[in-house]
Amino acid sequence: MNVAYVGSCYSEEFIKHVLDDPVPSLRFFRVSSVSLMDPQVLDLGDMSELTPECRRHLSYENRKNFRQRMREVAPDLLVVDFIRDIRCALLTDGEGFMSFPYELIAEPRPPRTTFLDRFEIIPFGSPDYVRLHRQALNRFCNFMNEALPDCRVLILNFKPTWDYRGRARTHIDFRSDFMAWSARAPMQDMMGRYCAERIEAATLLDYDGPLWSDDNAKYGPASVHYAAACWRLMERRFDRENFAFHPAEPPSAVELGARLRASFDAFGEEAPLLENGRWRRLARSGADVLTDLVPVLMQEMVHRHGLNRPPNVVDAYNAFVWLLGRPPESIETLMAHAALPNLDALRQWLMTAEEFKIRYDEMLERPSIRDQPPG
Repeated sequence: MNVAYVGSCYSEEFIKHVLDDPVPSLRFFRVSSVSLMDPQVLDLGDMSELTPECRRHLSYENRKNFRQRMREVAPDLLVVDFIRDIRCALLTDGEGFMSFPYELIAEPRPPRTTFLDRFEIIPFGSPDYVRLHRQALNRFCNFMNEALPDCRVLILNFKPTWDYRGRARTHIDFRSDFMAWSARAPMQDMMGRYCAERIEAATLLDYDGPLWSDDNAKYGPASVHYAAACWRLMERRFDRENFAFHPAEPPSAVELGARLRASFDAFGEEAPLLENGRWRRLARSGADVLTDLVPVLMQEMVHRHGLNRPPNVVDAYNAFVWLLGRPPESIETLMAHAALPNLDALRQWLMTAEEFKIRYDEMLERPSIRDQPPG
Protein backbone atom coordinates (compact mmCIF):
# COMPACT_ATOMS: atom_id res chain seq x y z
CA MET A 1 0.00 0.00 0.00
CA ASN A 2 1.21 3.48 -0.90
CA VAL A 3 1.11 5.29 2.47
CA ALA A 4 1.83 8.93 3.36
CA TYR A 5 1.39 10.85 6.58
CA VAL A 6 0.93 14.37 7.90
CA GLY A 7 1.63 14.74 11.59
CA SER A 8 4.07 13.88 14.31
CA CYS A 9 5.02 10.97 16.55
CA TYR A 10 1.54 9.40 16.51
CA SER A 11 1.46 8.98 12.73
CA GLU A 12 5.08 7.89 12.44
CA GLU A 13 4.75 5.18 15.09
CA PHE A 14 1.32 4.06 13.87
CA ILE A 15 2.57 3.49 10.33
CA LYS A 16 5.70 1.70 11.50
CA HIS A 17 4.15 -0.64 14.08
CA VAL A 18 0.44 -0.98 13.28
CA LEU A 19 0.58 -0.82 9.48
CA ASP A 20 4.02 -2.48 9.39
CA ASP A 21 5.30 0.05 6.86
CA PRO A 22 8.58 1.53 8.15
CA VAL A 23 9.20 3.70 5.06
CA PRO A 24 6.18 5.78 3.99
CA SER A 25 6.29 7.13 0.46
CA LEU A 26 5.71 10.72 1.62
CA ARG A 27 5.74 12.46 4.98
CA PHE A 28 5.17 15.95 6.33
CA PHE A 29 6.60 15.80 9.84
CA ARG A 30 5.87 18.43 12.52
CA VAL A 31 4.16 20.84 10.13
CA SER A 32 1.03 22.62 11.36
CA SER A 33 -2.09 22.65 9.18
CA VAL A 34 -1.81 26.40 8.62
CA SER A 35 1.73 26.11 7.26
CA LEU A 36 0.87 22.92 5.35
CA MET A 37 -1.91 24.57 3.33
CA ASP A 38 -0.20 27.95 2.93
CA PRO A 39 1.54 28.27 -0.47
CA GLN A 40 3.47 31.43 0.48
CA VAL A 41 7.22 30.83 0.94
CA LEU A 42 8.70 33.03 3.69
CA ASP A 43 11.97 34.91 3.55
CA LEU A 44 13.71 33.27 6.52
CA GLY A 45 16.83 35.41 6.21
CA ASP A 46 19.87 34.76 8.41
CA MET A 47 19.36 31.67 10.62
CA SER A 48 22.97 31.28 11.77
CA GLU A 49 22.07 31.85 15.44
CA LEU A 50 19.73 28.83 15.42
CA THR A 51 20.81 25.24 15.93
CA PRO A 52 21.50 23.11 12.83
CA GLU A 53 18.45 20.95 13.59
CA CYS A 54 16.23 24.01 13.83
CA ARG A 55 17.58 25.43 10.57
CA ARG A 56 16.99 22.14 8.77
CA HIS A 57 13.40 21.89 9.90
CA LEU A 58 12.57 25.51 9.05
CA SER A 59 14.01 25.07 5.56
CA TYR A 60 12.13 21.78 5.19
CA GLU A 61 8.80 23.28 6.27
CA ASN A 62 9.30 26.38 4.11
CA ARG A 63 9.24 24.34 0.88
CA LYS A 64 5.42 24.65 0.94
CA ASN A 65 4.95 21.81 -1.55
CA PHE A 66 2.22 19.70 0.07
CA ARG A 67 -0.29 19.90 -2.80
CA GLN A 68 2.34 19.28 -5.48
CA ARG A 69 3.93 16.29 -3.74
CA MET A 70 0.56 14.72 -2.87
CA ARG A 71 -0.52 14.88 -6.53
CA GLU A 72 2.80 13.38 -7.65
CA VAL A 73 2.80 10.50 -5.14
CA ALA A 74 -1.01 9.92 -5.13
CA PRO A 75 -1.02 7.79 -1.96
CA ASP A 76 -3.66 5.15 -1.30
CA LEU A 77 -3.75 6.07 2.39
CA LEU A 78 -2.97 9.32 4.21
CA VAL A 79 -2.49 9.08 7.99
CA VAL A 80 -3.09 12.36 9.83
CA ASP A 81 -2.69 13.59 13.40
CA PHE A 82 -3.00 17.11 14.80
CA ILE A 83 -0.36 16.93 17.54
CA ARG A 84 1.62 19.73 15.91
CA ASP A 85 -1.44 21.97 15.69
CA ILE A 86 -2.16 21.74 19.42
CA ARG A 87 1.45 22.18 20.48
CA CYS A 88 2.83 25.42 19.12
CA ALA A 89 2.19 28.99 18.08
CA LEU A 90 2.48 30.33 14.53
CA LEU A 91 4.94 32.70 12.89
CA THR A 92 3.99 35.15 10.15
CA ASP A 93 5.79 37.79 8.14
CA GLY A 94 2.48 39.37 7.18
CA GLU A 95 2.02 37.22 4.09
CA GLY A 96 2.92 33.59 4.85
CA PHE A 97 2.74 31.36 7.91
CA MET A 98 4.97 28.79 9.59
CA SER A 99 4.98 26.77 12.80
CA PHE A 100 6.89 28.19 15.75
CA PRO A 101 10.20 26.23 15.77
CA TYR A 102 9.73 23.04 17.77
CA GLU A 103 13.36 23.07 18.84
CA LEU A 104 12.81 26.42 20.61
CA ILE A 105 9.60 25.23 22.28
CA ALA A 106 11.50 22.31 23.82
CA GLU A 107 13.84 24.67 25.66
CA PRO A 108 12.75 25.68 29.20
CA ARG A 109 12.97 29.37 28.30
CA PRO A 110 12.98 29.98 24.55
CA PRO A 111 15.67 32.58 23.81
CA ARG A 112 14.76 35.89 22.25
CA THR A 113 16.58 35.89 18.92
CA THR A 114 16.92 38.35 16.08
CA PHE A 115 15.39 35.62 13.90
CA LEU A 116 12.15 35.68 15.89
CA ASP A 117 12.16 39.48 15.98
CA ARG A 118 11.52 39.47 12.23
CA PHE A 119 8.16 37.74 12.64
CA GLU A 120 4.89 38.24 14.43
CA ILE A 121 3.96 35.42 16.81
CA ILE A 122 0.32 34.26 16.79
CA PRO A 123 -0.18 32.62 20.21
CA PHE A 124 -1.60 29.12 20.53
CA GLY A 125 -5.35 29.14 21.20
CA SER A 126 -5.87 32.82 20.35
CA PRO A 127 -8.84 33.85 18.15
CA ASP A 128 -6.54 34.44 15.16
CA TYR A 129 -4.93 31.05 15.74
CA VAL A 130 -8.29 29.25 15.68
CA ARG A 131 -9.53 31.24 12.69
CA LEU A 132 -6.42 30.42 10.65
CA HIS A 133 -6.67 26.74 11.53
CA ARG A 134 -10.30 26.54 10.50
CA GLN A 135 -9.45 28.12 7.15
CA ALA A 136 -6.53 25.70 6.72
CA LEU A 137 -8.66 22.67 7.58
CA ASN A 138 -11.29 23.76 5.04
CA ARG A 139 -8.57 23.99 2.36
CA PHE A 140 -7.21 20.59 3.39
CA CYS A 141 -10.63 18.93 3.22
CA ASN A 142 -11.47 20.51 -0.14
CA PHE A 143 -8.10 19.51 -1.58
CA MET A 144 -8.47 15.86 -0.56
CA ASN A 145 -12.04 15.68 -1.92
CA GLU A 146 -11.22 17.36 -5.23
CA ALA A 147 -7.63 16.35 -6.03
CA LEU A 148 -7.39 12.91 -4.37
CA PRO A 149 -10.92 11.56 -3.89
CA ASP A 150 -9.73 7.93 -3.91
CA CYS A 151 -7.15 8.45 -1.16
CA ARG A 152 -8.31 7.03 2.18
CA VAL A 153 -7.67 9.47 5.06
CA LEU A 154 -7.15 7.99 8.51
CA ILE A 155 -7.28 10.63 11.28
CA LEU A 156 -5.70 9.50 14.54
CA ASN A 157 -7.46 10.76 17.67
CA PHE A 158 -5.36 9.15 20.39
CA LYS A 159 -5.24 10.58 23.90
CA PRO A 160 -2.34 11.43 26.25
CA THR A 161 -1.56 8.89 28.93
CA TRP A 162 -1.02 9.45 32.66
CA ASP A 163 0.65 6.03 33.09
CA TYR A 164 4.46 6.27 33.27
CA ARG A 165 6.54 3.14 33.78
CA GLY A 166 10.07 4.41 33.89
CA ARG A 167 12.71 6.17 35.97
CA ALA A 168 14.11 8.93 33.72
CA ARG A 169 11.43 11.42 34.84
CA THR A 170 9.76 11.97 38.19
CA HIS A 171 6.11 11.06 38.37
CA ILE A 172 5.22 14.62 39.37
CA ASP A 173 7.00 15.97 36.31
CA PHE A 174 5.30 13.41 34.08
CA ARG A 175 1.87 14.26 35.49
CA SER A 176 2.49 17.94 34.75
CA ASP A 177 3.21 16.96 31.16
CA PHE A 178 0.01 14.90 31.11
CA MET A 179 -2.08 17.81 32.41
CA ALA A 180 -0.64 20.14 29.76
CA TRP A 181 -1.51 17.74 26.94
CA SER A 182 -4.93 16.99 28.42
CA ALA A 183 -5.76 20.70 28.26
CA ARG A 184 -4.92 20.69 24.54
CA ALA A 185 -6.68 17.40 23.74
CA PRO A 186 -10.18 18.91 23.20
CA MET A 187 -8.84 20.98 20.29
CA GLN A 188 -7.29 17.87 18.71
CA ASP A 189 -10.60 16.06 19.08
CA MET A 190 -12.55 18.92 17.51
CA MET A 191 -10.13 19.27 14.58
CA GLY A 192 -10.25 15.53 13.90
CA ARG A 193 -14.05 15.41 13.93
CA TYR A 194 -14.24 18.57 11.83
CA CYS A 195 -12.17 16.97 9.05
CA ALA A 196 -13.78 13.53 9.35
CA GLU A 197 -17.20 15.08 8.67
CA ARG A 198 -15.97 16.94 5.58
CA ILE A 199 -13.59 14.54 3.84
CA GLU A 200 -15.62 11.93 2.00
CA ALA A 201 -13.04 9.15 2.38
CA ALA A 202 -12.02 9.95 5.97
CA THR A 203 -12.18 7.78 9.10
CA LEU A 204 -11.62 9.06 12.65
CA LEU A 205 -9.71 6.43 14.63
CA ASP A 206 -10.04 6.36 18.43
CA TYR A 207 -8.30 3.85 20.69
CA ASP A 208 -9.74 2.55 23.96
CA GLY A 209 -6.93 0.21 24.97
CA PRO A 210 -4.31 0.70 27.71
CA LEU A 211 -1.64 3.31 26.98
CA TRP A 212 1.55 4.06 28.88
CA SER A 213 4.99 5.56 28.35
CA ASP A 214 8.39 4.32 29.44
CA ASP A 215 12.04 5.32 29.15
CA ASN A 216 12.45 3.44 25.85
CA ALA A 217 9.65 5.30 24.07
CA LYS A 218 10.84 6.93 20.87
CA TYR A 219 11.55 10.65 21.41
CA GLY A 220 11.71 10.05 25.16
CA PRO A 221 9.12 9.46 27.88
CA ALA A 222 6.11 11.76 27.61
CA SER A 223 2.35 11.45 27.85
CA VAL A 224 2.03 11.41 24.04
CA HIS A 225 5.02 9.09 23.48
CA TYR A 226 3.72 5.57 23.97
CA ALA A 227 5.80 2.53 24.85
CA ALA A 228 6.56 0.10 22.02
CA ALA A 229 4.35 -2.51 23.71
CA CYS A 230 1.33 -0.20 23.30
CA TRP A 231 1.82 -0.07 19.55
CA ARG A 232 2.14 -3.86 19.43
CA LEU A 233 -1.19 -4.16 21.27
CA MET A 234 -2.75 -1.79 18.75
CA GLU A 235 -1.40 -3.86 15.86
CA ARG A 236 -3.05 -7.02 17.21
CA ARG A 237 -6.43 -5.31 17.46
CA PHE A 238 -6.34 -3.32 14.22
CA ASP A 239 -8.66 -4.42 11.41
CA ARG A 240 -6.93 -3.38 8.18
CA GLU A 241 -9.95 -4.00 6.00
CA ASN A 242 -12.28 -1.74 7.97
CA PHE A 243 -9.65 0.65 9.41
CA ALA A 244 -10.92 0.14 12.95
CA PHE A 245 -9.88 -1.57 16.17
CA HIS A 246 -11.53 -4.79 17.25
CA PRO A 247 -13.47 -4.38 20.52
CA ALA A 248 -11.27 -4.60 23.59
CA GLU A 249 -11.76 -7.16 26.31
CA PRO A 250 -12.78 -5.54 29.61
CA PRO A 251 -9.84 -5.14 32.01
CA SER A 252 -9.62 -7.53 34.93
CA ALA A 253 -10.12 -6.41 38.52
CA VAL A 254 -6.40 -6.91 39.09
CA GLU A 255 -5.51 -4.63 36.17
CA LEU A 256 -7.97 -1.95 37.27
CA GLY A 257 -6.58 -2.08 40.80
CA ALA A 258 -3.03 -1.77 39.53
CA ARG A 259 -3.90 1.28 37.42
CA LEU A 260 -5.62 2.97 40.36
CA ARG A 261 -2.75 2.21 42.71
CA ALA A 262 -0.22 3.56 40.20
CA SER A 263 -2.23 6.76 39.85
CA PHE A 264 -2.30 7.36 43.60
CA ASP A 265 1.34 6.41 44.11
CA ALA A 266 2.43 8.88 41.44
CA PHE A 267 1.28 11.73 43.67
CA GLY A 268 3.07 10.41 46.71
CA GLU A 269 6.47 9.14 45.68
CA GLU A 270 8.05 12.53 45.16
CA ALA A 271 5.41 15.03 46.23
CA PRO A 272 7.09 18.24 47.45
CA LEU A 273 6.55 19.46 51.00
CA LEU A 274 6.02 23.22 50.96
CA GLU A 275 6.67 25.51 53.93
CA ASN A 276 2.99 26.21 54.45
CA GLY A 277 2.40 22.48 54.88
CA ARG A 278 -0.51 22.32 52.46
CA TRP A 279 1.19 19.64 50.38
CA ARG A 280 1.95 16.43 52.24
CA ARG A 281 3.16 13.08 51.05
CA LEU A 282 0.12 11.43 49.54
CA ALA A 283 1.18 7.79 49.10
CA ARG A 284 -1.74 6.55 51.14
CA SER A 285 -5.24 5.45 50.23
CA GLY A 286 -7.32 6.83 47.37
CA ALA A 287 -9.71 8.51 49.79
CA ASP A 288 -6.80 10.30 51.50
CA VAL A 289 -5.49 11.48 48.14
CA LEU A 290 -8.82 12.97 47.11
CA THR A 291 -9.43 14.51 50.54
CA ASP A 292 -6.05 16.27 50.54
CA LEU A 293 -5.62 17.02 46.86
CA VAL A 294 -8.94 18.43 45.67
CA PRO A 295 -9.18 21.34 48.17
CA VAL A 296 -5.58 22.28 47.49
CA LEU A 297 -6.08 22.28 43.74
CA MET A 298 -9.26 24.34 44.03
CA GLN A 299 -7.50 26.85 46.25
CA GLU A 300 -4.59 27.11 43.84
CA MET A 301 -6.94 27.59 40.89
CA VAL A 302 -8.84 30.38 42.61
CA HIS A 303 -5.63 32.04 43.83
CA ARG A 304 -3.72 31.87 40.55
CA HIS A 305 -6.48 32.28 38.03
CA GLY A 306 -9.81 33.10 39.67
CA LEU A 307 -12.83 33.74 37.48
CA ASN A 308 -11.78 37.18 36.24
CA ARG A 309 -9.31 36.12 33.58
CA PRO A 310 -10.51 35.95 29.94
CA PRO A 311 -11.45 32.45 28.76
CA ASN A 312 -9.69 30.67 25.92
CA VAL A 313 -11.00 28.09 23.46
CA VAL A 314 -10.11 25.20 25.79
CA ASP A 315 -12.07 26.84 28.64
CA ALA A 316 -15.08 27.33 26.37
CA TYR A 317 -14.96 23.77 25.05
CA ASN A 318 -14.68 22.25 28.53
CA ALA A 319 -17.47 24.48 29.84
CA PHE A 320 -19.84 23.10 27.22
CA VAL A 321 -18.85 19.51 28.00
CA TRP A 322 -19.14 19.83 31.78
CA LEU A 323 -22.21 22.07 31.98
CA LEU A 324 -24.23 21.03 28.93
CA GLY A 325 -22.88 17.52 28.43
CA ARG A 326 -21.85 18.11 24.82
CA PRO A 327 -19.22 19.94 22.76
CA PRO A 328 -20.02 23.23 21.00
CA GLU A 329 -22.08 22.73 17.87
CA SER A 330 -19.70 24.76 15.68
CA ILE A 331 -16.43 26.66 15.59
CA GLU A 332 -18.43 29.91 15.50
CA THR A 333 -20.16 29.01 18.77
CA LEU A 334 -16.85 28.06 20.37
CA MET A 335 -15.22 31.35 19.34
CA ALA A 336 -18.20 33.42 20.49
CA HIS A 337 -18.05 31.94 24.00
CA ALA A 338 -14.25 32.18 24.13
CA ALA A 339 -14.63 35.92 23.46
CA LEU A 340 -16.65 36.57 26.63
CA PRO A 341 -14.94 38.98 29.05
CA ASN A 342 -14.09 36.46 31.81
CA LEU A 343 -14.64 32.93 33.09
CA ASP A 344 -17.47 33.99 35.35
CA ALA A 345 -19.37 35.44 32.38
CA LEU A 346 -18.81 32.17 30.49
CA ARG A 347 -20.14 30.16 33.41
CA GLN A 348 -23.15 32.42 33.92
CA TRP A 349 -24.00 32.43 30.21
CA LEU A 350 -24.17 28.64 30.03
CA MET A 351 -25.81 28.10 33.42
CA THR A 352 -28.66 30.46 32.57
CA ALA A 353 -29.29 28.78 29.22
CA GLU A 354 -32.53 26.84 28.85
CA GLU A 355 -30.54 23.76 27.81
CA PHE A 356 -28.69 23.74 31.15
CA LYS A 357 -31.94 24.14 33.10
CA ILE A 358 -33.50 21.18 31.30
CA ARG A 359 -30.40 19.04 31.88
CA TYR A 360 -30.21 20.02 35.55
CA ASP A 361 -33.90 19.26 36.10
CA GLU A 362 -33.46 15.84 34.50
CA MET A 363 -30.53 15.11 36.81
CA LEU A 364 -32.60 16.06 39.86
CA GLU A 365 -35.44 13.81 38.75
CA ARG A 366 -33.24 10.74 38.46
CA PRO A 367 -33.64 8.42 41.47
CA SER A 368 -30.59 8.38 43.71
CA ILE A 369 -29.00 5.05 44.59
CA ARG A 370 -29.32 6.01 48.22
CA ASP A 371 -33.09 6.47 47.81
CA GLN A 372 -33.52 2.94 46.53
CA PRO A 373 -34.36 0.21 49.06
CA PRO A 374 -31.63 -2.37 49.58
CA GLY A 375 -32.17 -5.32 47.33
